[in-house]
Amino acid sequence: MSKAENIVTEIEKKKESQGMTGPIDGPIIISEDEASGRNYTHRGGGRLPGGRRYGFFDKTKGIGFSATMSVYSRERNNPRHKHDFDQVRFFPKGGENYGREVLGPGDCIYIPENCPYGPTFTAEGCDENVRINLQFPGPSRREYLHSYDIMRATDELSKIAKLENGYYRFPNGKNKDSYEAIVEHLTGKPVDYPPKRYSNYVVMHSNNHNWVHLEDRPGVSVKHLGYFNDVGPNIKLLKLDPGAIVPMNQVGFQQVRFVLEGAIVYEGRKYDAVSSMYFPANQTYPAIASESGAVLFIVQIAWTDKKPLPFCVI
Repeated sequence: MSKAENIVTEIEKKKESQGMTGPIDGPIIISEDEASGRNYTHRGGGRLPGGRRYGFFDKTKGIGFSATMSVYSRERNNPRHKHDFDQVRFFPKGGENYGREVLGPGDCIYIPENCPYGPTFTAEGCDENVRINLQFPGPSRREYLHSYDIMRATDELSKIAKLENGYYRFPNGKNKDSYEAIVEHLTGKPVDYPPKRYSNYVVMHSNNHNWVHLEDRPGVSVKHLGYFNDVGPNIKLLKLDPGAIVPMNQVGFQQVRFVLEGAIVYEGRKYDAVSSMYFPANQTYPAIASESGAVLFIVQIAWTDKKPLPFCVI
């Protein structure tokens, strides 16, 4: 067994004990110290200590979310590329250059499936760039590869090709985008990109959005950043004033939440930033309270039946 496979095995054991790989039978919340600190990337280079990998996977139920907090150095440089899944990114600190503009604290970006973007790199003047990143099946519902499968493929490909600047350089002189090479290695066929819905990614500047008080939730406000497609993602920031409570609820769609600022109390336990939680569709999730106040980042997407999302349900 290779070193990478040993690492994967240990991570799997830890995550299974926490309910992070499946089966997922109810809500899951993972504190920062419980998340994996493995600084893994299939693009290569530029990651600093402090990143966290959460992740919520249950293949039997069709659940596949890569949820991470990444810390990048100034050496980070991604070539232009695309994916067959959706991505949502939020920037709590630092800055990342996307060519047309630099995204900094409070900015959020939606990158649809089959939408090229890049090159991207840590912005000038930033020693580090902190990014919340969510990857999940887009509206075409292509299967999202499990992180462990990608790690295994990366290890196997490293024995026959060199990973450099986001590309695998093969001995025969051919170069292939690292993600496309991984998919072909795992499936035996090229990436099946869905028809393009968007010509470009969408940037949301949350600092320019107003907090809207929710009438049925005392002390709770929301910033509606974006609602895309009929199945999502529906992207929001949620603010809890000191003493505020979001009551127990059950909804027909999936949610991933990050505690960005402050702390929340969930089933009697305190969770600080950056904790992450996953709420499955059609499962009751407990109330969330905050003694001193908190800000959460929320991404909602439809369940596999593809029913349209409501505009605002917290």
